[in-house]
Amino acid sequence: MTTNAELLQRVPLLAPLTHGDRDSLAAAVSRRRYRRGDIIFQKDEPGHALYIVERGSVRIYVPSSQGSDLILAVMGAGDFFGDLSLLDGRPRSASAAATTETVLLALERADFIAMITSRPQAAMAVLEAVARRLRETDEMASDLAFLDVAGRLAKKLLELAAAHGVQRSSAGVLIDLPVTQEELANMIGVTRESVNRNLSDFKKVGLITNQGRKIIVKDGARLRQRAQ
Repeated sequence: MTTNAELLQRVPLLAPLTHGDRDSLAAAVSRRRYRRGDIIFQKDEPGHALYIVERGSVRIYVPSSQGSDLILAVMGAGDFFGDLSLLDGRPRSASAAATTETVLLALERADFIAMITSRPQAAMAVLEAVARRLRETDEMASDLAFLDVAGRLAKKLLELAAAHGVQRSSAGVLIDLPVTQEELANMIGVTRESVNRNLSDFKKVGLITNQGRKIIVKDGARLRQRAQ
């Protein structure tokens, strides 16, 4: 069974810490349980904690008054979120909700800031993680401007496979995360109908297949060509 300290080690902000420092933080975290559909926090709420997914999955999204949320990411076991508010103390920049039965570890801002101010190597890791998030945001804007729907969908499937993939021998890489067509559409800024049509096209030419409600990437190389 994965310990709290081992989960903390998966977070880039905390990985440079010594075992002793991580053990101290692990003793400070709390475990929180959510049912499918539960809101973890909402955009513009005060941000007081960083969350690590122990079990389940979480969608990070920007709510829309038109009813079609923009999904920024889907987090699975070992992923972390809520770090921006943890750093600057400002309100949440997005909302978070559980997409399955989910268990999270919560690290409070006061404990995190105390660690950062006393550990220069951890502070550098924080800067690197923030820079990486900014690059991802720039890349998302570029995709919206220059890639067609099929290209954006192909790229998103490859990203999900890289983050949550499980090798299924010669069958390909299973995206071991429950993601609906509606959620895929919201991730890349298109309609569900467009996602449905392009997924069907990908299946016809052997790029992907399905295992139940989950997607298997059969031909990553050709899918990558489509994403360029």
